[in-house]
Amino acid sequence: MKPELKKEINLASKNLKKFPDSILVQTELEKLDLSTYTGHWDSWIDPNEFSEIPNSISNLKHLKWLSLSKTKISCLPDSFSELKELEYLDLSSTQLREFPKQILTLKKLEYLDLSYCQIKTLPKDIFQLVNLKFLKLWGNEIKEIPSTIGELKKLELLDLYNNKITQIPKEIGEMSNLKEIMMGSQQFERNQITEIPKQIGQLKKLRKIHLGNNKISSLPTEIKGCKSLQELTLWENEFTEIPSWLSEMKLDDLNFFHNKIKSLPDDYKWLKRIRTLTLDFHLDEEMKLKEKKSKWMFWK
Repeated sequence: MKPELKKEINLASKNLKKFPDSILVQTELEKLDLSTYTGHWDSWIDPNEFSEIPNSISNLKHLKWLSLSKTKISCLPDSFSELKELEYLDLSSTQLREFPKQILTLKKLEYLDLSYCQIKTLPKDIFQLVNLKFLKLWGNEIKEIPSTIGELKKLELLDLYNNKITQIPKEIGEMSNLKEIMMGSQQFERNQITEIPKQIGQLKKLRKIHLGNNKISSLPTEIKGCKSLQELTLWENEFTEIPSWLSEMKLDDLNFFHNKIKSLPDDYKWLKRIRTLTLDFHLDEEMKLKEKKSKWMFWK
Protein backbone atom coordinates (compact mmCIF):
# COMPACT_ATOMS: atom_id res chain seq x y z
CA MET A 1 0.00 0.00 0.00
CA LYS A 2 1.44 3.33 -1.06
CA PRO A 3 1.79 6.01 1.63
CA GLU A 4 -0.52 8.99 1.47
CA LEU A 5 1.44 11.83 -0.11
CA LYS A 6 1.34 15.10 1.80
CA LYS A 7 2.12 18.72 0.99
CA GLU A 8 2.99 19.74 4.56
CA ILE A 9 4.47 17.96 7.58
CA ASN A 10 5.01 19.57 10.98
CA LEU A 11 7.14 17.56 13.41
CA ALA A 12 8.42 20.48 15.46
CA SER A 13 9.41 19.60 19.04
CA LYS A 14 8.65 15.89 18.75
CA ASN A 15 11.72 14.59 20.59
CA LEU A 16 13.35 13.38 17.38
CA LYS A 17 16.77 11.83 17.96
CA LYS A 18 17.10 10.79 14.33
CA PHE A 19 15.94 12.28 11.08
CA PRO A 20 12.60 10.52 10.37
CA ASP A 21 13.21 8.38 7.29
CA SER A 22 9.47 8.02 6.71
CA ILE A 23 9.45 11.59 5.39
CA LEU A 24 11.76 10.70 2.53
CA VAL A 25 8.99 8.94 0.57
CA GLN A 26 6.87 12.10 0.62
CA THR A 27 7.93 13.15 -2.84
CA GLU A 28 5.19 15.80 -3.16
CA LEU A 29 6.14 17.52 0.09
CA GLU A 30 6.39 21.33 -0.07
CA LYS A 31 6.66 22.37 3.58
CA LEU A 32 8.62 20.58 6.32
CA ASP A 33 9.16 21.72 9.91
CA LEU A 34 11.62 19.66 11.96
CA SER A 35 12.69 22.46 14.27
CA THR A 36 12.52 22.74 18.01
CA TYR A 37 9.71 25.23 18.00
CA THR A 38 9.98 27.90 20.70
CA GLY A 39 6.64 29.61 20.23
CA HIS A 40 5.25 28.05 23.41
CA TRP A 41 6.61 27.80 26.94
CA ASP A 42 6.90 23.99 26.77
CA SER A 43 8.74 23.81 23.43
CA TRP A 44 11.97 22.64 25.03
CA ILE A 45 10.38 19.66 26.75
CA ASP A 46 10.61 17.57 23.57
CA PRO A 47 13.47 19.07 21.52
CA ASN A 48 14.44 17.67 18.14
CA GLU A 49 18.09 16.71 18.63
CA PHE A 50 19.04 14.80 15.50
CA SER A 51 22.49 15.67 14.17
CA GLU A 52 22.51 14.23 10.64
CA ILE A 53 20.48 14.71 7.49
CA PRO A 54 20.43 11.74 5.10
CA ASN A 55 21.65 12.09 1.53
CA SER A 56 18.26 10.91 0.38
CA ILE A 57 16.75 14.25 1.39
CA SER A 58 17.23 14.98 -2.30
CA ASN A 59 14.07 12.89 -2.85
CA LEU A 60 12.05 15.92 -1.74
CA LYS A 61 12.27 17.62 -5.12
CA HIS A 62 9.22 19.85 -4.53
CA LEU A 63 10.25 21.14 -1.11
CA LYS A 64 9.83 24.93 -0.85
CA TRP A 65 9.92 25.56 2.91
CA LEU A 66 12.25 23.90 5.41
CA SER A 67 13.06 24.62 9.05
CA LEU A 68 15.77 22.73 10.94
CA SER A 69 16.17 25.44 13.56
CA LYS A 70 17.48 24.48 17.00
CA THR A 71 18.48 20.97 16.00
CA LYS A 72 22.03 19.62 16.37
CA ILE A 73 23.07 19.42 12.73
CA SER A 74 26.64 20.54 12.05
CA CYS A 75 26.76 20.06 8.27
CA LEU A 76 24.56 19.47 5.24
CA PRO A 77 24.88 16.52 2.87
CA ASP A 78 26.08 17.29 -0.67
CA SER A 79 22.71 16.17 -1.97
CA PHE A 80 21.10 19.15 -0.21
CA SER A 81 22.07 21.20 -3.25
CA GLU A 82 19.47 19.26 -5.25
CA LEU A 83 16.55 20.93 -3.43
CA LYS A 84 16.19 23.37 -6.28
CA GLU A 85 12.65 24.52 -5.41
CA LEU A 86 13.58 25.67 -1.90
CA GLU A 87 12.49 29.25 -1.16
CA TYR A 88 12.62 29.36 2.65
CA LEU A 89 15.40 27.85 4.77
CA ASP A 90 15.87 28.23 8.52
CA LEU A 91 19.07 26.74 9.97
CA SER A 92 19.31 29.08 12.94
CA SER A 93 20.67 27.94 16.31
CA THR A 94 22.25 24.81 14.89
CA GLN A 95 25.88 23.69 15.22
CA LEU A 96 27.02 24.86 11.81
CA ARG A 97 30.52 26.32 11.89
CA GLU A 98 30.75 27.23 8.21
CA PHE A 99 28.41 28.77 5.68
CA PRO A 100 27.07 25.65 3.88
CA LYS A 101 28.29 25.77 0.29
CA GLN A 102 25.40 23.49 -0.73
CA ILE A 103 23.05 26.42 -0.25
CA LEU A 104 24.71 28.48 -2.97
CA THR A 105 23.12 26.42 -5.76
CA LEU A 106 19.57 27.13 -4.54
CA LYS A 107 18.66 29.83 -7.03
CA LYS A 108 15.04 30.17 -5.87
CA LEU A 109 15.96 30.80 -2.23
CA GLU A 110 14.36 33.99 -0.90
CA TYR A 111 14.73 33.60 2.88
CA LEU A 112 17.85 32.31 4.65
CA ASP A 113 18.33 32.28 8.42
CA LEU A 114 21.72 31.22 9.79
CA SER A 115 21.47 33.17 13.04
CA TYR A 116 23.14 31.90 16.22
CA CYS A 117 25.46 29.45 14.52
CA GLN A 118 29.27 29.68 14.71
CA ILE A 119 29.97 30.95 11.21
CA LYS A 120 33.15 33.00 10.82
CA THR A 121 33.18 33.91 7.12
CA LEU A 122 30.76 34.63 4.30
CA PRO A 123 31.63 33.12 0.91
CA LYS A 124 32.54 35.52 -1.88
CA ASP A 125 30.19 33.63 -4.19
CA ILE A 126 27.18 34.48 -2.02
CA PHE A 127 26.11 36.53 -5.04
CA GLN A 128 24.85 33.27 -6.57
CA LEU A 129 21.73 33.52 -4.41
CA VAL A 130 20.18 35.82 -6.99
CA ASN A 131 16.62 35.76 -5.57
CA LEU A 132 17.52 36.18 -1.90
CA LYS A 133 15.40 38.80 -0.11
CA PHE A 134 16.09 38.10 3.57
CA LEU A 135 19.53 37.23 4.95
CA LYS A 136 19.70 36.74 8.71
CA LEU A 137 23.08 36.10 10.33
CA TRP A 138 22.51 37.44 13.82
CA GLY A 139 24.95 36.28 16.50
CA ASN A 140 27.78 34.67 14.53
CA GLU A 141 31.54 35.38 14.39
CA ILE A 142 31.68 37.08 11.00
CA LYS A 143 34.44 39.71 10.69
CA GLU A 144 34.13 40.77 7.07
CA ILE A 145 31.35 41.38 4.55
CA PRO A 146 32.52 40.43 1.04
CA SER A 147 32.18 43.16 -1.58
CA THR A 148 30.24 40.70 -3.74
CA ILE A 149 27.27 41.12 -1.43
CA GLY A 150 26.44 44.16 -3.53
CA GLU A 151 25.31 41.79 -6.27
CA LEU A 152 22.33 40.62 -4.18
CA LYS A 153 20.04 43.04 -6.01
CA LYS A 154 16.80 41.67 -4.54
CA LEU A 155 17.90 41.66 -0.91
CA GLU A 156 15.56 43.60 1.40
CA LEU A 157 16.97 42.68 4.83
CA LEU A 158 20.65 42.39 5.73
CA ASP A 159 20.93 41.30 9.36
CA LEU A 160 24.46 40.95 10.76
CA TYR A 161 23.63 42.00 14.29
CA ASN A 162 26.07 40.86 16.99
CA ASN A 163 28.95 39.73 14.80
CA LYS A 164 32.54 41.08 14.68
CA ILE A 165 32.33 43.44 11.72
CA THR A 166 34.50 46.56 11.54
CA GLN A 167 33.69 47.81 8.04
CA ILE A 168 30.66 48.14 5.77
CA PRO A 169 31.69 47.70 2.12
CA LYS A 170 30.87 50.57 -0.22
CA GLU A 171 29.18 48.04 -2.51
CA ILE A 172 26.21 48.09 -0.16
CA GLY A 173 25.06 51.06 -2.22
CA GLU A 174 24.41 48.70 -5.14
CA MET A 175 21.71 46.77 -3.26
CA SER A 176 18.86 48.80 -4.71
CA ASN A 177 16.02 46.94 -2.95
CA LEU A 178 17.54 47.02 0.54
CA LYS A 179 15.04 48.15 3.19
CA GLU A 180 16.72 47.22 6.48
CA ILE A 181 20.34 47.22 7.66
CA MET A 182 20.87 45.54 11.02
CA MET A 183 24.49 45.75 12.19
CA GLY A 184 24.21 46.81 15.80
CA SER A 185 25.47 44.91 18.84
CA GLN A 186 24.18 43.97 22.24
CA GLN A 187 27.56 42.88 23.58
CA PHE A 188 31.02 44.38 23.86
CA GLU A 189 33.72 43.09 21.51
CA ARG A 190 31.15 42.53 18.80
CA ASN A 191 30.54 44.79 15.78
CA GLN A 192 32.99 47.70 15.91
CA ILE A 193 32.07 49.66 12.78
CA THR A 194 33.73 53.08 12.64
CA GLU A 195 32.32 54.54 9.42
CA ILE A 196 29.22 54.47 7.24
CA PRO A 197 30.09 54.55 3.52
CA LYS A 198 28.66 57.49 1.60
CA GLN A 199 27.29 55.06 -1.00
CA ILE A 200 24.51 54.23 1.46
CA GLY A 201 22.78 57.33 0.11
CA GLN A 202 22.00 55.43 -3.08
CA LEU A 203 19.49 53.21 -1.26
CA LYS A 204 16.20 54.90 -2.10
CA LYS A 205 14.08 52.14 -0.50
CA LEU A 206 16.01 51.94 2.78
CA ARG A 207 13.67 52.31 5.76
CA LYS A 208 15.70 51.22 8.76
CA ILE A 209 19.34 51.51 9.85
CA HIS A 210 20.35 49.92 13.14
CA LEU A 211 23.99 50.51 14.08
CA GLY A 212 23.75 50.72 17.85
CA ASN A 213 26.84 49.93 19.98
CA ASN A 214 29.53 50.54 17.37
CA LYS A 215 32.32 53.15 17.08
CA ILE A 216 30.75 55.61 14.65
CA SER A 217 31.38 59.32 15.21
CA SER A 218 29.79 60.93 12.13
CA LEU A 219 27.21 60.43 9.39
CA PRO A 220 27.82 61.02 5.68
CA THR A 221 25.55 63.80 4.38
CA GLU A 222 24.80 61.49 1.44
CA ILE A 223 22.43 59.63 3.76
CA LYS A 224 19.92 62.34 2.85
CA GLY A 225 19.52 60.40 -0.39
CA CYS A 226 17.73 57.64 1.57
CA LYS A 227 14.32 59.18 0.89
CA SER A 228 12.39 56.32 2.54
CA LEU A 229 14.42 56.23 5.76
CA GLN A 230 12.16 56.16 8.83
CA GLU A 231 14.29 54.70 11.61
CA LEU A 232 17.89 55.59 12.48
CA THR A 233 19.30 53.86 15.55
CA LEU A 234 22.77 54.98 16.69
CA TRP A 235 22.84 54.45 20.44
CA GLU A 236 26.17 53.73 22.16
CA ASN A 237 28.46 55.24 19.52
CA GLU A 238 30.98 58.12 19.45
CA PHE A 239 28.86 61.06 18.26
CA THR A 240 29.58 64.44 19.85
CA GLU A 241 26.69 66.25 18.15
CA ILE A 242 23.37 65.64 16.43
CA PRO A 243 23.77 66.65 12.77
CA SER A 244 21.37 69.54 12.05
CA TRP A 245 20.92 68.43 8.45
CA LEU A 246 18.94 65.43 9.70
CA SER A 247 16.08 67.95 9.97
CA GLU A 248 15.74 67.66 6.19
CA MET A 249 14.73 64.01 6.51
CA LYS A 250 11.35 62.56 7.45
CA LEU A 251 12.45 60.34 10.32
CA ASP A 252 9.89 58.70 12.62
CA ASP A 253 12.41 57.14 15.00
CA LEU A 254 15.80 58.58 15.97
CA ASN A 255 18.02 57.12 18.70
CA PHE A 256 21.23 58.85 19.86
CA PHE A 257 21.14 57.44 23.38
CA HIS A 258 24.47 57.16 25.24
CA ASN A 259 26.83 58.92 22.85
CA LYS A 260 29.11 61.84 23.73
CA ILE A 261 26.66 64.61 22.91
CA LYS A 262 26.83 67.41 25.46
CA SER A 263 24.11 69.70 24.14
CA LEU A 264 21.30 69.99 21.60
CA PRO A 265 21.84 71.70 18.24
CA ASP A 266 20.84 75.38 18.17
CA ASP A 267 17.97 74.58 15.81
CA TYR A 268 16.71 71.78 18.05
CA LYS A 269 13.00 72.33 17.39
CA TRP A 270 12.96 69.92 14.46
CA LEU A 271 13.66 67.11 16.92
CA LYS A 272 10.19 67.63 18.40
CA ARG A 273 8.64 66.47 15.12
CA ILE A 274 10.13 62.98 15.50
CA ARG A 275 7.55 60.58 16.90
CA THR A 276 10.05 58.37 18.78
CA LEU A 277 13.09 60.31 19.93
CA THR A 278 15.61 58.69 22.30
CA LEU A 279 18.29 60.91 23.81
CA ASP A 280 20.30 60.99 27.04
CA PHE A 281 18.55 62.34 30.11
CA HIS A 282 20.54 65.59 30.17
CA LEU A 283 19.48 66.36 26.59
CA ASP A 284 15.84 65.70 27.44
CA GLU A 285 16.16 68.09 30.35
CA GLU A 286 17.84 70.70 28.16
CA MET A 287 14.96 70.52 25.71
CA LYS A 288 12.41 71.00 28.50
CA LEU A 289 14.28 74.05 29.78
CA LYS A 290 14.53 75.56 26.30
CA GLU A 291 10.83 75.03 25.77
CA LYS A 292 9.98 76.56 29.10
CA LYS A 293 12.16 79.58 28.38
CA SER A 294 10.68 79.93 24.90
CA LYS A 295 7.13 80.01 26.30
CA TRP A 296 8.16 82.53 28.96
CA MET A 297 9.71 84.81 26.35
CA PHE A 298 6.57 84.54 24.22
CA TRP A 299 4.24 85.57 27.02
CA LYS A 300 6.58 88.30 28.12
